[in-house]
This record gives sequence, C-alpha cells and structure tokens, in this order.
Amino acid sequence: MKKIIAPLLVGVALSSAFAADDSLKQEIEALKAQMAELKNAQAKLNVDALKAQVSEIKAHDAGDNIKWTVDFRTAYDVVDYKINGLPDQDNGIWTNKLILGMGAQPLDNVVFKGSLAAYKAFGQTNMSGTSYFQNFDWYDSQKPNDSTIRLREAYFLYTGDMGDVHYSASFGRRPSVDGFLTNLRAGNEDPASPIGHNINMEFDGASFKFDFDKVTGISGLYAKLCLGRGFSNTTGSYAMSSTGFNPGYVNDSNNPNMDLAGLIIQFFDNGQYKIMGNYFMAKNLMDMNVFGMRAAYTTDPMDPTKTVYAPMFNFMDVGDMTGGALSLQVNGIGDGINDFLDDTIFFLSYAFSKTDPNKNQPIGMYGSSLLPMPGMLGSMDSETGSSIYTGVQVPGIMKGQRLGLEYNHGSKYWRSFTYGEDTLAGSKLATRGDAYEIYYILPIAGKNLTAQLSYIYIDYDYTGSDTFFGWTGTPMDVDTTPSAVKTAQNVRASLRYRY
Repeated sequence: MKKIIAPLLVGVALSSAFAADDSLKQEIEALKAQMAELKNAQAKLNVDALKAQVSEIKAHDAGDNIKWTVDFRTAYDVVDYKINGLPDQDNGIWTNKLILGMGAQPLDNVVFKGSLAAYKAFGQTNMSGTSYFQNFDWYDSQKPNDSTIRLREAYFLYTGDMGDVHYSASFGRRPSVDGFLTNLRAGNEDPASPIGHNINMEFDGASFKFDFDKVTGISGLYAKLCLGRGFSNTTGSYAMSSTGFNPGYVNDSNNPNMDLAGLIIQFFDNGQYKIMGNYFMAKNLMDMNVFGMRAAYTTDPMDPTKTVYAPMFNFMDVGDMTGGALSLQVNGIGDGINDFLDDTIFFLSYAFSKTDPNKNQPIGMYGSSLLPMPGMLGSMDSETGSSIYTGVQVPGIMKGQRLGLEYNHGSKYWRSFTYGEDTLAGSKLATRGDAYEIYYILPIAGKNLTAQLSYIYIDYDYTGSDTFFGWTGTPMDVDTTPSAVKTAQNVRASLRYRY
C-alpha cells in the first residue's frame, strides 16, 4: 500500500508546484503591465509646469505662514510677609498665564518673532484699580492682571555676513525676560537675550549682534549692542489740561524719557562652559514727584477722619546709572565622572550698580507730610551696590525630573532692573539682603505637560529693593523702620502645557 501512496504524493506535489509557477508568472505579467501604464502616465506629465505651480504656492504662502506656539500655565501661589510693627499679611491666589508665540521667515535673511500674553488672576478684572503701577510697561505681561491680551514681544531680525563675521539687526519689543541663568528657574531650555541677574524686564528697543567666533577661533564669541526705552515722554491722544484739549503726542515735560544702552558679550561657549558679561548705561531714571493729595475713598461718610487719601504725582528725572554683570554657567561637572555630575548644571554670577544723581529733588511723602527728597536711592552722592547669584540644578528622583537650588545676596545700595521677574512676592534678585529658592520640575507628559513646585524665602536687610530710583528706593534698616517688610515668602504649585 505504501508503494502506491508514495508516487501519488509525488504527483500531487509536482502538480502544485507547476500551478504555483503559473500563478507567479501571471502576477509578474500583471506587474509589468502596471509599470508600463505608470511610465506612460509619467511621460505625459509636464514636470516643468508642476515645478512652476509649487514655486508659486510657496511664494504665496510665504507671507501667510506664521507658526504658532502655546505656553499655558495654571498656578496657585501663596505669598506671605512679615512686617515690622504690624501683623503678618498673606494670601493665596490662582492664576492663568498664557503666552502665544509666533514666528515667520519669508526670506532666508529676514525673520519675524513675537508673542502675545495674558496673565490673569482668577475672578479678577479690575486689579489696576487697586494698584497705581499694575500696568507698568516693564512687566505688563509678567504680573497677574485681567484677561486682556497684551503685546509681550514683536521684533524682526535681519541677518547677513561681513566676511567671516555673521551679523543681525533687530528692532521692536524685545525678548528681554527670563534671560541667561534665570531661564533655569523658569523651566525654559533656551534663555532670552539679557543676563537675568541684573536685567529682567520688558521694553522696546533694538539690538545689533556680531559673531566673532570664526575670525578669532574662540568658540561662541559674540558681541551685542542693545538699546532700550523704558518710558516715553509724550502725551496721549486728545490730551487735556486746565485750558482744554492739547495736541496729541507732544512733549510731556512732566515725565522724562528713560533710555538704556548696553553691551552684551558672550566670551566663550563650547556647550559645557559658557561665560557672559554685560555693561549698561541707563539715562534719566525716575521716581514719583508728588504734587498733592486727594481723597480716594472713605470707610465712613459720616466720619472725615476715616477718609483714605492718595497721592497725585508725575515722574521726575533723578539721575543716571551704570552697571554690569559677569556670569558663568557650567553644563556638566567634570568629564564623564558619572551620569549625575554629567547632568548637573552650576552657575555663579556677580553684578554691580552705580548711581549718578543729578540735583533734582522730587517731592516725596514723609509720613503725612510732603517734603523734597534727596537724589537717587535717598542720597545726593554716587552710591555703588553689588550682588552675587549662584545656583545648581541636578537630576531629580525619576528620569526627566529636575531639582534646583538658588541663592542671591544684595548689598545696601544694590539696584537691579528685574521688575519682570515672575515672582509674586517681589523680585528676589533685587533683594537687599538674602534670598533662597528651591524648585522641582516634574514632566507629566514629556515636555508638553509639566508640573513645578517652588518656594522662595527673602530675608531683607534694607527697604526699597524693588521700587523706583529716587526716594522710594531709599535703603532703610528693616529692623528699625516701622511698617518695613522684613521677610517675604512665595510658594507656587503649577501645571504647564507647551507645544
């Protein structure tokens, strides 16, 4: 029986093989036919016409193609102050902070960048009614306010080459908050333009940057001239006085132009070591000049002693200021010692400020009296201040998490331009005293959704750390000055979405 079955199986196998071979031949013939059809169709295409159409579409879209980014943070802050001679003051505040970034590049050497921002306190639409300086131009989108969309950045870059020197020129509202070093605590990988230790505020201006790394062989070497205006001497449209309407946008002699010119130099940057410095001159710095008091509101219409009075004021030029900073950032301690040190960031920075007062003496409030106040930061003499700022950022417990520790100390006459620092208790880098911060960043969904916990403690030695440049910035001992803020704390828990 086995002798009969074996030939049959061989025959079946051979028949199947022949059948498979026929099927394969048919599939090959079908593929050949399809390829022939494709060749014929391709031969009929007008490639030049298609290229012309694509070029036309690209040219048309170049003016419309703006790329948008979203940076949204919702946070809960607790602020707490200990005040000399008065009860502690504290509060908890919910906020939403939205930044819409935009960019376009119609030509290889022309770039536009900008951002719009709204920083809203929950349930609040009239915060400017409770603070004289709520909408000041220096931090208009950096402090909780209402839901109004404000211009945060808007500038163009024109780039080119002069031999081996690459250059760029830029005008507009500057990318001037969360700069070098302070971008770490902000959770931003790339810093904005200035050194955050002494300049962190919004302003309009221009910059001219020249790269010298190719001509010198020094890695990352560049110089940038920055020009900025922090306050404009002009009236508004349909301005009024006691005699009626005035022409619009003419010289307002009551308020000075406030200008700044600075030079930023990146001395070295090889990816691990980065050294930057700046030097600036600020002209026509100002403070309040009080020319009267008005009844703001009363807590009891039947009792005139319970009327609250508020100052009527303009601004007065009190003098000029120079300053500078030298900052080092190290990305990775050592060279391959271990993964922890490789992923550790360390920084150290020194900054100084020096006043140059003029002879102006604005009228200030001394108790209930209005008196002429001396010069800049309460002095008719030139005063020098200094500050050190250091910190470290290390890997957290889980992959992608970051732990940061920071410390800064400012002297009696230290004055920074850090009004745009995103800290509700006041700028810690402006502190005349000691400030400490610890923060922890946790990725929830990669870099698109993160959480951050932070705690800031400020121990003041002198008053006037974060005010203006005249009598309101006078340093007075917080332990002997009634109503002086002695310490401040700011706890923040936040969730942030970026795309």
